[in-house]
Amino acid sequence: MDQLDLFAEAEEIPATFTARPAQSRPAAAPRPAAVPAPRPAPAPRPVVAAAEPDSLFADPRPELPAVQTPIPARRGVTPLMIGNPRDAGQRLGEAVAETWHASNWGGYRMDIPVSIVAALALFPIKGHTEDVTRIISTCTDWELLQGYREIYAATWSSRPDLGARMAPLMGWLTEDGVEEKAYAVRRVTDTALKYGVLQMTGSTDPDSRSDTDLMSWTITSLRSHGARQGLGEYHTPPELCDMMARLTCDAESLQKGAWFHEPAGGTGGMFRALAQHLRNHHLDPADFGWAINDLDPLAAAGAAVNAIVWGLGPSVVVSCGDALRQGDVVDQAIRERAALIEERNQIVGYLATVEAYGEAIKLADRLMAGPTAA
Repeated sequence: MDQLDLFAEAEEIPATFTARPAQSRPAAAPRPAAVPAPRPAPAPRPVVAAAEPDSLFADPRPELPAVQTPIPARRGVTPLMIGNPRDAGQRLGEAVAETWHASNWGGYRMDIPVSIVAALALFPIKGHTEDVTRIISTCTDWELLQGYREIYAATWSSRPDLGARMAPLMGWLTEDGVEEKAYAVRRVTDTALKYGVLQMTGSTDPDSRSDTDLMSWTITSLRSHGARQGLGEYHTPPELCDMMARLTCDAESLQKGAWFHEPAGGTGGMFRALAQHLRNHHLDPADFGWAINDLDPLAAAGAAVNAIVWGLGPSVVVSCGDALRQGDVVDQAIRERAALIEERNQIVGYLATVEAYGEAIKLADRLMAGPTAA
């Protein structure tokens, strides 16, 4: 579970304030009371001069004990019972939208709450839902934002083609002043955890992760009715998708390597149903090809997220464009996919070369220093 370092556990961090008294000269020794003497006039008593401090930190009084002001750790989120995953997905989307709108950021930046749900669904550690929930819900704001950056970086490293399509979900993490959004990000994160985002996407079995389309429910709930009408974007009921998959796909006659195409697929609800249909016939969706397109960049980004969450395999192409006007959006996406994978390989190879060069320099330094250097 080394990868759990993506979100370091929050601990109680004491803020120490040492109450040191102000530096001052010690008061002069008081004159003792006059003692009568048989002599006509008593001799004057000398005044004891005040001693200078030995140094800046000399202090004639004892130092007060340190004051410990503990900062209490955040309380973890306790998820609700999700019940039917499809109903739970709708509840999560609606709750996230309500939380986001109540955080004073409004709907004009719906990419941020969608990005949060997507990142939690993509969390690379599967099968440790309780641990992951505790770590995320108790980490600091800085760790939370950094954790989201690392999730998307890891996604790009493993699937650069799909990671590039998720660009609309990543931009806010690199903006100036992103820390100012931490309060709203925290609230949406807690809401998504409470409503079971990890319960629905944190299993090691892709079949269990394919019961619902969280990205569609989240985007639909956040988008205004007018915007949905303008885009022609509506959430297709999963029961209808299931029926259409059964009616249109003869799983018994399918050959491995066959491709499925969806020119206006939204976040991929039909592909989710089709993948489950294949699994019901003991077929692995990763043995087939999947090409999906949508006009809306945010929906296409959601489809890229779902392709990983649902385990559709390595042969996935997600494009964004007007399929009726352009016609070749899938072919173009296939070419872009090959270029992105090549670019990733070059970058990783360059980083490996730099690391190897650094290790070689260290080894040469040790050799030249001789056996006594250790």
